[in-house]
Amino acid sequence: MKEIVIVKDGLELTLFAPDFNGGYYRGTRFDHSGIFRRIVKDGFVFADEWFDGYDPYRHDTVCGTSEEFGQNGYEDVEPGSFFLKTGVGLLLKEDDSPYDHFKLYKVADAGSWTVTCRDDEALFVHLVESDDWSYVYEKRVRIIDGDTFEITHHLCNTGVEVIEGQTYNHNFFTFGDQRPGPEIEIDFPFMPCGTWRAEYDSVALSEKGIRYSRPILQGESVFMGNINPMDGTEVTGEVFSMSAAGRKVTFASDRPFDHIVFWSNHRVGCIEPFIPYRLESGEGSEWTYTYKLS
Repeated sequence: MKEIVIVKDGLELTLFAPDFNGGYYRGTRFDHSGIFRRIVKDGFVFADEWFDGYDPYRHDTVCGTSEEFGQNGYEDVEPGSFFLKTGVGLLLKEDDSPYDHFKLYKVADAGSWTVTCRDDEALFVHLVESDDWSYVYEKRVRIIDGDTFEITHHLCNTGVEVIEGQTYNHNFFTFGDQRPGPEIEIDFPFMPCGTWRAEYDSVALSEKGIRYSRPILQGESVFMGNINPMDGTEVTGEVFSMSAAGRKVTFASDRPFDHIVFWSNHRVGCIEPFIPYRLESGEGSEWTYTYKLS
């Protein structure tokens, strides 16, 4: 597997190049460009492996900032035909069961990847071409300074069919080996509202964000899938911050989110802002995420 390390002013990002034959991540859920392995600032590890056991084909064998796009065409094609998963390629629909992003699908056409690196940035370009689904996708990971890095995206629909859905970033930050519990604080620049998937005695919304009341135990998980500002305002710029172990990560976006998902198990807690997109043939879209570490 090809490891890519970019460094500037004490901030070091370790990533992997896309490779279905021998890459770090070979699943069909997450975007294969800029697969993060580790985020380190001045010797402190902000993001690392959070899962138990390593399997390159498992749907969530990803670290740090991990992005996923929706699929296109699965419901419209017959078994034996192909559908599109942006950032992955053309996948095979094997049967009539509903689409499941946890499932490992067969890759019919992974497209072509170009990776260009400098000391402080890496550019990933994905080209997919078919009769129906075609696009050019560019993702650039760049260190701005010792405190900040950004991820810029450009997706252009060069095919016939509309490419639409939502994209989000899973944000697997581990803060050293800090386990989810009261030591982790998650703040929003707005008063949040939403509905928990179940009744939990371990976590709750506060006026500022999300607070744990006790550690999450092994085998437990918590989930809220519809976090939004209580007053309904549109949010761009800073979206959330997460603090633990005397460190802090702040996430900002230049595009407004549709909603935010929160998920946590006993190893990691994640804030996932979802951004919608719809691209007719010939249309493109750009968006940027900025991370500040302190």
